[in-house]
Amino acid sequence: MSLIVTVYTNEGIIMASDSRMSLTTTTTYSDGKTVKNIGSHCTDTTYKTFIANSHVGISACGDSLIKEMPLSSWIMKFIAEKADENDTVEMISKKLQVYFSALDPKLDTHFIIAGYNKGSLTPRVQRLFISKGKLDTVNASSPGATWDGEVSTLQRLLMPVGLKTGNAYSPLPDNKFTFSYFTLQDAINFAEYAIDVTIKTMAFTQTAKTVGGPIDILAIRPDKAFWIKHRELHA
Repeated sequence: MSLIVTVYTNEGIIMASDSRMSLTTTTTYSDGKTVKNIGSHCTDTTYKTFIANSHVGISACGDSLIKEMPLSSWIMKFIAEKADENDTVEMISKKLQVYFSALDPKLDTHFIIAGYNKGSLTPRVQRLFISKGKLDTVNASSPGATWDGEVSTLQRLLMPVGLKTGNAYSPLPDNKFTFSYFTLQDAINFAEYAIDVTIKTMAFTQTAKTVGGPIDILAIRPDKAFWIKHRELHA
């Protein structure tokens, strides 16, 4: 799996993701016994966030190997072949749905598509679920955030909690995240924090370490998309 996070503010949009790709394989032995090998292959060098054009970004998580080719390679191929400079967020989303559904309609692959339509200052955010045939629009008219993948750590941080005494619960203060006050730098800090805290929590828990590696962060303003953090190829 993965963790992808998108934060939309009055100043712009931030899209972030980890870089771990883990594969699970199944081995069947001569006695008929079947063993699932979780994380049998792992790399921390995959891309999950992409610039589709100068004002739209794409993040992806879920099934990461399609027809023996990494998901990241398919997305880069899609951008090169199908994405146009004047495409809106909605057009990119629909093209993605058609493209990946044609590859395999049962793919458990999820996308967050975000950016600005030309001439508009209002963020546009959509979520695409290939296997469900679902394309949802996120209400981004006011600041907020959306995420997908391994979200349990983040959900626990955001969930109201209480102390239990006997059968009674005493609620603890619910100090919500104030997305309405976020600057673009706050959005960068939050997106990085959300992924980093998930990585660090997984390190100390009995769970498959499916989120990890360097964090990529993309910023999108109405006039341009640019990288805040992005791994480059090197020797």
